[in-house]
Amino acid sequence: MSRHFSPEEISRWFAGERSAELERHAAGCEECGGRLHRMETTMAEFRGAARAWSETQAAPAPRFSWRAPVQHMVRRWVLATATLLILASGPAYWQMRQQTRAAELARADALLQQVDAEISRAVPQTMEPLVSLVTWGPGPTEDRSEKERQ
Repeated sequence: MSRHFSPEEISRWFAGERSAELERHAAGCEECGGRLHRMETTMAEFRGAARAWSETQAAPAPRFSWRAPVQHMVRRWVLATATLLILASGPAYWQMRQQTRAAELARADALLQQVDAEISRAVPQTMEPLVSLVTWGPGPTEDRSEKERQ
């Protein structure tokens, strides 16, 4: 191999894909061998640092439970309570509307009865005392009916 390792060939080397030609070149080429050695030591140092860091950060694993979080449970209870209040207020609102309609109908009936009573009078109520002072004699229709009876 006359040329030096490309970045792809170096990646394959560390991934474990080493052909016989690459191994011969790494052993014979001082520049490529040194480059691989520096990368191996850098990766080993990084691996060691990562392991050391993870050991110092070791904490007991959090215990997970299958219960829903408290905030989620509270949200469910609030929604359930709101739903029940809406469902319970529906019949109460309907009952109130029925009572209001019944009261309006009763007032309308009372007004119609009052109007009917005023219309059915022969003389207005304010003139009734005058009507009682005047006596009406037998009219022509009353005389004929008396004669016909006899």
